[in-house]
Amino acid sequence: MGLLKKKKKDEPTEPAAEEQVGDESTSAKPKKKSLLKKLIIILLSLGILGGGGFFVYTKFLSGSGTEDGRVYQPVALAHVTLPHEMLAFCFHRMPGLYDALVAFNIEMVLFDAEIARIDAVGTKYPDQKKITDSQKKVWDKGMQSLKKSFEKLEKPIKETFVLFQVNPTQGQEKIDQTAEQMIQVANQALEKAQELTAPLKDAMPKAPEGMIKGTLYKIKKMFL
Repeated sequence: MGLLKKKKKDEPTEPAAEEQVGDESTSAKPKKKSLLKKLIIILLSLGILGGGGFFVYTKFLSGSGTEDGRVYQPVALAHVTLPHEMLAFCFHRMPGLYDALVAFNIEMVLFDAEIARIDAVGTKYPDQKKITDSQKKVWDKGMQSLKKSFEKLEKPIKETFVLFQVNPTQGQEKIDQTAEQMIQVANQALEKAQELTAPLKDAMPKAPEGMIKGTLYKIKKMFL
């Protein structure tokens, strides 16, 4: 009987075992939390590195932006026959020439609209056709002169583009040698055309002052 009592005293009790399991579960919780924190930090680091890499690619490697922060967005230039890849090339490598091409397209749209308006007046008043025909000749002459000047620029633009694709070093050398001259020719042709179209622009309704009013005005002009 004495031996049995001694053995019972030496045996661990059930509450002690439960207490040991409780200690293990509480120590496991901080480990899980620390692993979760590490995983979040790793994911955030990867996200930052990925975002930074994308910024570097788009800003410096892909050529999607210019030094002044502008980003190329393809637009339809109805009067420019160059394909979009060549327009994008001008935007990135010869931005002044690209701006001239956009301005050329605007001037051509104005010429077309004014010639159509004069034609409409001539149709409405056929007995005064001499007046409308003489005015139409002035506008047609100005439009054709502008068009020929920019048609002459398309050949060197195409040549420079292809050369740059084949040999970027030589292509950049050609840009350095010819870009300013092409821009000058384009601007001179635009100046002559703009002297003729200036009254049309002055007659156009001006956008209201203020960012909100101005934005609403532009949106209305797009859809009305």
